[in-house]
Amino acid sequence: MVGQELHAFIQPSTCDVSAVREHITSILPYYALPANYHVLDSFPLTLNGKVDKPTLRKLVEDGGESEFTRVPSNPAPVYTAKESPITTVTEICEKYSGDTYSRSSATSGDFGSRFSLPGQEELGLGRSVPEKGLPQPLRGLVYRIFIPYRFLFSVVWMANAAAVIVVFVKGINREWLANMVAINLVVAVLIRQDFVINALYTITCSVPKSWPLWIRASSAKIYHLGGIHSSAASCAALWLLAANVNDVVCLSMVTCSNYPRPSPAYMVFSWILTAMFFTMMGFAWPSFRKANHNFFERWHRFMGWTMLALFWTQIMISISDTARENSTPFGKALLSAVPFWLLIVATSSIALSWFWLRRVPVVSEVLSDHAIRLHFDYTVPVNGSFTRLSFRPLVEWHSFATIPAPEPHGTVTNGRAEFPAGYSLVVSNAGDWTRRCIKNPPRSVWVRGVPTCGVMRIATLFNRVVVVATGSGIGPCLGHLQRPSCATQLIWSTRDPERSFGKEMVGALRRSIPDAVIWDTNKLGRPDMVKLSYNLARQFKAEAVIVIANEKITKNIVYGLETRGISAYGAIWDS
Repeated sequence: MVGQELHAFIQPSTCDVSAVREHITSILPYYALPANYHVLDSFPLTLNGKVDKPTLRKLVEDGGESEFTRVPSNPAPVYTAKESPITTVTEICEKYSGDTYSRSSATSGDFGSRFSLPGQEELGLGRSVPEKGLPQPLRGLVYRIFIPYRFLFSVVWMANAAAVIVVFVKGINREWLANMVAINLVVAVLIRQDFVINALYTITCSVPKSWPLWIRASSAKIYHLGGIHSSAASCAALWLLAANVNDVVCLSMVTCSNYPRPSPAYMVFSWILTAMFFTMMGFAWPSFRKANHNFFERWHRFMGWTMLALFWTQIMISISDTARENSTPFGKALLSAVPFWLLIVATSSIALSWFWLRRVPVVSEVLSDHAIRLHFDYTVPVNGSFTRLSFRPLVEWHSFATIPAPEPHGTVTNGRAEFPAGYSLVVSNAGDWTRRCIKNPPRSVWVRGVPTCGVMRIATLFNRVVVVATGSGIGPCLGHLQRPSCATQLIWSTRDPERSFGKEMVGALRRSIPDAVIWDTNKLGRPDMVKLSYNLARQFKAEAVIVIANEKITKNIVYGLETRGISAYGAIWDS
């Protein structure tokens, strides 16, 4: 970059400048095209054998036409998206930057200071980001502590605290304690139900794009609804503990002489349920859950089913005790018991996804030894949803983002497309299950429930977005990227993208998002994702940045952008 113009230097002088310019025009956006091309017999070198960039800059500034040939670029180049063997930032660097890029210098993520990319100045991706907006500890409180997840958690707790006050004012009633346990249990179960989640996403993501940004930005936080699940479940456990303690205290005090006497069987089941509740909460503690995720998933499932059966047993014993004490028919006592009806709702909610359990055929497309793409034809999901797959339905389930395919696609043979209408998903090597799936492409697989909305679903709320993905995080983004619901830019940082995910997929991304920044970490090293994301969001005038990466990177980018005034969204790993 010299002054306000981008200059390209080519060696040797026998190069066909017109051919080079035509090729570059076919692969780079208009703002990244050089204003002038300079042909040299050879590049000036430093004592270390590197390209002497200051000398090149001085030649341009001094107008040293005798030392090299200056070839002006077309005054108004037009960019057309054509397929080209050069599809990544890495390859552009290697082909056109000469010695400007050094592999050894790209070991850290300092984008812009260690090497230069074509068009970097025009994009402004190398600019320094401003300081964070708020001082500590206020910044930590606003962007790490007081997040929507904890706000929803607090709302449920405050509602239960209000109920506690009412109970004490009106007098402790055993029936009310049981009702509060059942109410919280139902809320905790329902908020994780596929159809309920989809309904909530549909409502919040239907906010018109013409509405003020702050309303749409707030609606996009819908994926924090897990705060309701965890708070309601913990409140149910505390209400059950309070009911058990109250039973023990009142049965041993004269002041509770009129207190309904529960049977020993009821007390035993209540305390067993309390112990199981708190054990489940302990295993759900974030640090333990992350370190033992597979164990947590299985424990959560089988312990939940066991507790559901014990709740049914406890309620039947309680209703039987009540009917006997009040000398009323069991059927009448059953129909008038609020926990009975609430437990029906909770049981139906849990069972509903299993009613949709099925074994479906799969068309497997092996992308590489690192990834495979599975194609399904039993439904066409909405963009931004995920589905659950398993080879052993009772033991393990794995969630993957869907890529909707409303029409048959792929190579057409004898009038029939290679892949059916429905959806596909990308499985990358991330563990034993995914590795087995890649090495032995399945012909069928179990699915459960219906495709459920996830973070990428919120893209429909905005007019302009930047999608940031790392590695296999590109999978959840593909549905939106291949059929964008709004103006979209992409930053994808991954290792050897074409080898890992296939030239066809990378080519499809290029055709859909011609100006996408695809960063090969094998050759460029790890970039400063906060800097890249911030500068591209500002340059693109994005209303939001959606991040799909691992937990550490996601939280780092979201925090880094939000503290600098940019709306950013990414998974919060709350389950």
